[in-house]
Amino acid sequence: MQVKHVSFDELPSHVTDEISARYNSQPNIQPIEATVMEFETVAEPTYAISFLDVDRNIIVELTFMDGKIVHENRLTLRTVFKAMEKYPERFGLKERR
Repeated sequence: MQVKHVSFDELPSHVTDEISARYNSQPNIQPIEATVMEFETVAEPTYAISFLDVDRNIIVELTFMDGKIVHENRLTLRTVFKAMEKYPERFGLKERR
């Protein structure tokens, strides 16, 4: 397996088209990370993509396999902030003892 981080500009059009179709507020989508995973036994690569949807105040993680979304996870920013508040040391906000 080969794992490679890529820019959003390097993603194939069928991936970016699906993101645009699902999240029609494209100007308010802010990329976080895109990863391509290539397996020797699978013809098509797998794409793991995360981005911030500013309109909905959520972080979205999508997994594309065989030209379609096979997994979608959404996490509200409120949940992230609560986790940072509750466990600051895990986020590097407070020294561990």
